[in-house]
Amino acid sequence: MSKTLSMSTETLVPIFGWMSAINLGFFFIGLLKVTVFKKFIERLAVALFGHGIDPFVLSAPKIMMQYYILILTFNVVPYLVLRFFV
Repeated sequence: MSKTLSMSTETLVPIFGWMSAINLGFFFIGLLKVTVFKKFIERLAVALFGHGIDPFVLSAPKIMMQYYILILTFNVVPYLVLRFFV
């Protein structure tokens, strides 16, 4: 009595859509922290830890762009393919 579980395209499209929206939301929050609120985050780190977070501040834009590429590759592209080509 084995059942084969499968997902239809109608099920996958909203899943990838919500995954894309949530991850892009996290990306934009992180991007705001790295750009707009940079000075505030640096002051907060000094207040919390007693020293600056210079290596992180220098590498944060690179990390954010890598995260953006991963979002596009694994969330947005599958969503667009399922939505428009399947």
